[in-house]
Amino acid sequence: MGKKRDAAQAIKRERDSLRAQIAKMQEEAAVVTNSGATATFPLSDPNAYANLFGPVAPGVTPQTALTYGPVYRCAFLISGAISMLDFRSYDDAGNPDERIDTTSAQARLIGRRPNPRYSLTGFWRSVVTDMLLNGNGIVWIERDRGGNPLNLWWVPWGRCGVRFQKMPWGSVDLVYSLTMDSGEMVVAHQDDVMHFGGSPLWNLFFYESPISAYALSIGIGLAADKYAKSYFDNGMSMDSVITYPTGKTPDQAQEIRARLNAYFGGANRFSGPLVLDGGAKFEALRINAQDAQLLDTRRMQVSDIGMIFGVPDHLLNQSSKSTSFGKGLEELTQAFLDFTCGPHLKTIEDEVNYKLYGNGPRIARFDRDSFVRGDLKSRAEALQVLLGGAQGPGSISQNESRARLGVPKKRGDQYEEILGWGTPQSAASSAVPQSLEEQPAPEPAQPAKARRVKK
Repeated sequence: MGKKRDAAQAIKRERDSLRAQIAKMQEEAAVVTNSGATATFPLSDPNAYANLFGPVAPGVTPQTALTYGPVYRCAFLISGAISMLDFRSYDDAGNPDERIDTTSAQARLIGRRPNPRYSLTGFWRSVVTDMLLNGNGIVWIERDRGGNPLNLWWVPWGRCGVRFQKMPWGSVDLVYSLTMDSGEMVVAHQDDVMHFGGSPLWNLFFYESPISAYALSIGIGLAADKYAKSYFDNGMSMDSVITYPTGKTPDQAQEIRARLNAYFGGANRFSGPLVLDGGAKFEALRINAQDAQLLDTRRMQVSDIGMIFGVPDHLLNQSSKSTSFGKGLEELTQAFLDFTCGPHLKTIEDEVNYKLYGNGPRIARFDRDSFVRGDLKSRAEALQVLLGGAQGPGSISQNESRARLGVPKKRGDQYEEILGWGTPQSAASSAVPQSLEEQPAPEPAQPAKARRVKK
């Protein structure tokens, strides 16, 4: 009996040891574990204290910044412009036989729907807005046991913790503690988290928040909004003053003030003319909006916020400058797309290609041509040049041109061909003759018939 008992205890100890090892491996492999609805932040995370206790100095936060109209509009414009673009997956990118991939799991996640819960547009709007306001956009890659991606989940930066951890294979990597919408805690390795930066400065675990760059400007704008509300709530006028040449005692002044409020305050403010005795003089201390420079201050703050975000004035309804018409507007809009949205697009592409695609034959790329559609006439002229125009050679086929216009393709090999320097032999019968000798002789002109005019 003693030997059996010892053998059973040895088996139990070995089983407990294996369970402990499996639990440790699962934590390092980023298995979902339920930890309640509250996010936890390791003390090694420099952002932990700000997440737990709030910012050290009370001021502008991403939440209060969004209540300011120009900030909301800038975030809406940039995130909306990026979410409008097609994010495509390509096979053999950069090679002559490059083609659009529509069947892989990555193509489905970035081009159709990231997860069953919300749409692709809402996904990218949320990620980019988090990048703009917090400096960090976090997306967890949910994978199956084989390492294939199943879903992409955006996690708000306020529910993320980051720390260093030594891996069993010897390297020291970043580990993310992510609290999902359901309250589950996901402990994920850095290879399973796409970390998009919206700020130019990396600080050990995260990108610095852009709020620190424009907190003062936003604070001035919020203060101007509060002042404007108080200004209009008070009837756009300051308090009035009543003067007596002989003077009044404090009790008499209080009695006069009470009578004025009773006769002319509240609903009785328009009950009739004010009559004063004893040589009293009534004077209203009025300061209009222009004298208070209220409108100029608010206009200046709109331009200042637009400058920080890289949004031109005309997109914020500030179109009083000389360049705000015609070609000037077009160039400003193009600059917004190239220099404001472009860096964010490159950041997203780099992270997606490394974390989601790895070293495979596929890559992801935004279709930036959607930015430069222009009016129908300009697009038609551009497509004519791309097709080859009157000189050639062309760079796209007719069906590619039709696809850019958003119309269905035509069937036939001739619609897939690209125009070269010379006219194809198959089209010689319908082409213009190449020499004067091949041109048919012109038909002789027929004399005009005389018309008889009745007298």
